[in-house]
Amino acid sequence: MFTGLIEATASIEEIKRDRGGLEISIESDFVSQNVSAGDSVAIDGACLTVKRVEGSRVWFDVSKESTDRTIINYYQKGTEVNCELALRQGGRLGGHIVLGHIDTTGTILYALREREYTRIRVEFERLFSPLVVEKGSIAINGVSLTINEVGVNFVDIMIIPHTFEKTNLRLLKAGSRVNIEFDIIGKYVYRMMSQSSLRDDRLKRLIEEGEV
Repeated sequence: MFTGLIEATASIEEIKRDRGGLEISIESDFVSQNVSAGDSVAIDGACLTVKRVEGSRVWFDVSKESTDRTIINYYQKGTEVNCELALRQGGRLGGHIVLGHIDTTGTILYALREREYTRIRVEFERLFSPLVVEKGSIAINGVSLTINEVGVNFVDIMIIPHTFEKTNLRLLKAGSRVNIEFDIIGKYVYRMMSQSSLRDDRLKRLIEEGEV
């Protein structure tokens, strides 16, 4: 589990195709000094397992499921990525609960500076719209952010200077692709409400048919 508070950025050093997935490496003193094989690291919000550590380089295997659902397929040598280590027991939950399981990718419609802040609009498939609420949480490239405005298939987010400067969100521009993880609490609530609605409809139909 993660919190959406980015601890470091790193650069992609190598990308290798491997059995339908990928093997990637990052260059990071911070990450390499704090992990070992088997540990979890969120790379742009996607939870990946450390395969091996060689000096300041850290290697990960990436499954086809992950490449299909994330922006990892767009990575090139030198791509800057956000990194967060897994939350330790007793650690502070400073952002919100982030699982590292990317739901979908989105597209930046604009990134506008408003004095010292930056406003971004992120577009995604309309089917995910029930999972976002104004002032709710969302993770963009692994960064815990607060939603300022909700549209039919987009959200507006205001990025504070610290987050802008310390993450790869400062590189975003119109057309950029980003990883999106919606709030897990919202996803559970939506599923429970959907299942409840289905049960109510089924019961109503049975009553109308005289079977109850």
